[in-house]
Amino acid sequence: MGGGALFADEVGLGKTIEIGMVLKEMNFRDTRDSFLILTPAQLAPQWQTELQEKFGLDFVCNYDDEFQGFDAHDKIIASVDTAKSKTNRADVLSRRWDVLVLDEAHYVRNRDTDRYELIEELTYGEAFFATATPIQNDISDLYNIVDLIRPGMLGTQKQFDNRYVVDSDDAQIQRGDELQSKLDRVMIRNRREQTDIDFTNRAVHTNVFEPSTAERDLYDAVTNYVRSNYSSKGARHLVLFTLQKEVVSSPYAVEQTIENWVGDDEKRLTASEEDALAEISESIANIDETTKQTRLRNVIETIQEQAETTRAVVFTQFRPTQDAIADSVRELDLPVHIVNGDLSSQAKERKVADFESEGGIMVATDSISEGRNMQFCNVLVNYDLPWNPMKVEQRIGRIDRIGQDREVHVFNMALADTIEEHVLDKLFGKIDLFSQSIGGLRDILSRMEQSGSDFEREVFEKLRNADSQVELENNFEEMAVDLEKNTEAAEKMNDFNRSVFDSFEFGESA
Repeated sequence: MGGGALFADEVGLGKTIEIGMVLKEMNFRDTRDSFLILTPAQLAPQWQTELQEKFGLDFVCNYDDEFQGFDAHDKIIASVDTAKSKTNRADVLSRRWDVLVLDEAHYVRNRDTDRYELIEELTYGEAFFATATPIQNDISDLYNIVDLIRPGMLGTQKQFDNRYVVDSDDAQIQRGDELQSKLDRVMIRNRREQTDIDFTNRAVHTNVFEPSTAERDLYDAVTNYVRSNYSSKGARHLVLFTLQKEVVSSPYAVEQTIENWVGDDEKRLTASEEDALAEISESIANIDETTKQTRLRNVIETIQEQAETTRAVVFTQFRPTQDAIADSVRELDLPVHIVNGDLSSQAKERKVADFESEGGIMVATDSISEGRNMQFCNVLVNYDLPWNPMKVEQRIGRIDRIGQDREVHVFNMALADTIEEHVLDKLFGKIDLFSQSIGGLRDILSRMEQSGSDFEREVFEKLRNADSQVELENNFEEMAVDLEKNTEAAEKMNDFNRSVFDSFEFGESA
């Protein structure tokens, strides 16, 4: 692949894995020393996990605590926007990178942007770009991307247009065989029908149920407190952000956060805050067992009736909730395997091995949603839902992966008329999250990020700024419409690129 390549496989066919194989080979041969991977920020954790998990390649991300700067590490993952920022641009450009990887490369298609200028000014040996849709507006997008990988291979822009383009807007080309021959030297594009991959079916079971009166009182008390006391600056807003997530997970998580926070911040609480926190504590005291705990046992009993061996992974974001789930499940006389971030990597591996051999229920925090494969299990329960759809997909990806030979069952649990139901129904429903391939989801989230949207933050702001239930529903409906537009745009671009490239027969390597 002298000089690099453009990986343009159709959505969902694993461009990350293909590039990982190339990087692994280079690293094994010690032929390359420095690697820079630039990707949309929301996709950086997935890259880091996949490369470590599948190829044993340890990359540092720019958001990691141990990150010391672009001149301090040899294997770095960062967002393009971080790399081009005033703080980092000089350091990124000051060194020669042996290998540059650019994910979602269609976002540098426009020569008149800071992103394009950054890539053009970078010094690197080989470049590997990834995008299922190199053409976004017209055929010049493809030229611009290829010219970054192999400068001059397609001639100048004018030469390219004169020789190959009939109608740029409709991507009509001439001398197709000649253009294909040139692209075949740099571009890899596999189509779904060319692969022998069997894509697993997913059965999604969504359980939305009414909270008890005490649970409703707690939800209202926490939500009102968050709205009244939120500040966009300082550490306090992080606590409030967490409380809003915890209140639909369990009262135990809320209770622990408040205890920890008040212990650190008691002297700075106002009288109104003390009253509000007292109301929250009173609501918590009125809850014995949560509705979710009862419903979870019902789900597990159904699994017991239908499966030869009971085996399911229950995910939660919060440790106190995890403890409550484990206590509740033990009443069913099933093996319970608890995995969280306090365990060492070796201890987690032992827990997974025990789960495989003994069956039962694994109660896990999201610390296990990265790096542990459990395709021997085909049932997953989202006890609470992260607001970031990529995190949900990472959970499902622990069991829905190559080697899974059964239908995957995903159970979602949500309290009615809460932010959890809005996220599940209005947002995740719009992007068809639970049947969406991770490649399709990447396209959608990348489009949102390029427009300046942070999914989780936007969800929180929609809730915080609503003065009534009607306004809240309207806010989420607006976000849902935007999501739908991004989904339709991603699908349209996939169809457009397919129509252009399907007449070509690209080789399996470049």
